Amino acid sequence: MITMLELIIFAATVILLIIVLRKLPLEKEVVKKLAKEARDLDHDENASAKSEEDYEDEDLLAHADKLAQDGQYAKAEKLYIKLITKDPQSASLYNKLALVYLGNKEYKDAAKALEQALQIEPDNDTFYNNFGLLFYQQGMYDEAVESYEKSLAINNKVASRFMNVGLAYFMSKKYRKAADAYEKALILEPHNEEYKRLLADAEEKLK
Repeated sequence: MITMLELIIFAATVILLIIVLRKLPLEKEVVKKLAKEARDLDHDENASAKSEEDYEDEDLLAHADKLAQDGQYAKAEKLYIKLITKDPQSASLYNKLALVYLGNKEYKDAAKALEQALQIEPDNDTFYNNFGLLFYQQGMYDEAVESYEKSLAINNKVASRFMNVGLAYFMSKKYRKAADAYEKALILEPHNEEYKRLLADAEEKLK
């Protein structure tokens, strides 16, 4: 007895023969689609076949960064920790790990990672800024201001840092200080529309 699968294969073979005999061309878009699907499938198979052990440390870091950017925090965390075990004195790795925890709202772990980063590089303005982000996300605005100000004391050439401290002042209802911070941000980036909007909001509160 002929099975349904055999009938399908037979029918497909007949259609293919008709196409070949008549030399009927496939539509260009169909060909392009099939080619793309084949490339994507090949890429997916190759990607899935590549394990973490296949990466050099530099490639592993880039892979971890990509995972973090894509919001795959658990996978990124695993790779950063693996890299830290190989280089426990890398403050940058602890900072990246902290940002993963921050993105996942694991604030205690983020604080521990940032503390470790600052023990290695106590004058790193980026780490203090990220501590400010940690406090800000938890609604601890006074602590956020303190961390942002420490960051600015080390490096006052980054406009977004003034915006950050301005936001923390604004949330603390310290609108004059918020406006001052936004003005400093605008000195560094005079055409930034977001800073202009934030300054207008703060000045409106002062009326």
